[in-house]
Amino acid sequence: MQESGFSGKDYRKVDKMTEEEKKKIATEPVESFLFPEQQTEQGEEDIDKKRVTFDPSADDEESESTSVVSEIETIAEEQNRQLEEQIKEQEKQPVDEKIFQEMGEKVKRYKVKDSNREYIDKIEFPQFFIKVTASDIFGTEEELLNRESLLKDFKLSEEDIKIDFDKISADLYKIDLEKENEYRPSFTKIEDSMVKDPIAEYILAKPKENQISDITHQMMQIIGNMYPIADQEIKVYIGRILNSMNTEQLRDILVRKWSYTDKIKVKIRQLADSYAEGRFMDLIKSKKINTKPNWKLGYEIVPGKPGSSIGNSLYEREGSMNGFEERVAMEIGTSSNIAFWHRNLERGKGFFINGFKANHYPDFILQTKSGKTVLVETKGDHLDGSDSEAKCRLGNEWERQAGQDFAYFMVFDRKEVQGAYTLDKAKELIREM
Repeated sequence: MQESGFSGKDYRKVDKMTEEEKKKIATEPVESFLFPEQQTEQGEEDIDKKRVTFDPSADDEESESTSVVSEIETIAEEQNRQLEEQIKEQEKQPVDEKIFQEMGEKVKRYKVKDSNREYIDKIEFPQFFIKVTASDIFGTEEELLNRESLLKDFKLSEEDIKIDFDKISADLYKIDLEKENEYRPSFTKIEDSMVKDPIAEYILAKPKENQISDITHQMMQIIGNMYPIADQEIKVYIGRILNSMNTEQLRDILVRKWSYTDKIKVKIRQLADSYAEGRFMDLIKSKKINTKPNWKLGYEIVPGKPGSSIGNSLYEREGSMNGFEERVAMEIGTSSNIAFWHRNLERGKGFFINGFKANHYPDFILQTKSGKTVLVETKGDHLDGSDSEAKCRLGNEWERQAGQDFAYFMVFDRKEVQGAYTLDKAKELIREM
């Protein structure tokens, strides 16, 4: 002991733990380290009954709760009125003033051209609203639609679990550092049969119910937050998927859990999108969702990075654009029947179509001299996936609900996609407006 650094005065304290306590602690460290949230919480302290003042035999008539509730309602109504007045005042100000007011002159603002000022107050853009149960206090019967309200009754745990995992391929490599003149990484492919993950072997040695619980925990950490879908719904859904698998499939998940988790996450998004769109269309049909004017352009913008100077723009300068977007601005925005074009600002600053997808910000806003407002979403010919198709359906439904003075175009260069238009066809139709 002294050779190890201890002095002659050091001694070992007597171990007072019982054998039963030692046995319990010895089995807990690995579990508590790998799966901390699965551990049983310590029991709460006994409740001090002396602190409980509730008297179940008290007479209701003796209570003064009625006057208290009335007072609360009066205060709430007054605060709500003041809040609505503040919101109305703020809506009169450009969005950028609220966001960038503390930065003062450091932020470059571009004003609306004098010739276009009349349009700012004239055009009000419709957005989707959903009817809700009127509140006794606030008295509102409808609110701006958001995707969360469409997924309110979505039960992921009851949806189908058909996922094609056969195409998963995630090769594993061993990395070594080799030194010649300098260190450089060397990659060597590892065959599946060579993988001996101690944690995987530990999990697979358990009963299947415990295996599913442990693997679900690992996947939940990778998936993260998928609001508004509750974590418990996701856990049950993953558990159903894992329960249908054999031991070898579970072993493969432990080796490639990121790839499997990505597949499951994509499936969850597809199911949620499908449910939200179906619910949206049902509420449209039952007249529970409608549109009403709710958004206006500002007198100045802060586009961040300004784009190329193209004539007939709404503001002194517009936001940056890619090559195809500049073509659209040139070929449609400068047409003789167009009063102005505007590069719609990005998230939080521009106009968005709300609905069953995350808020959709079209690329352009155009105004014809005949008084039609046209939204244009541009897509490269390589971008025609399910996300573009959903945006197109949402935009076309917005046009149907917004009325005769509004139109929506999803525009591809040459590719023909259902519900969308080629650039040439869009030019032809918009010039006739």
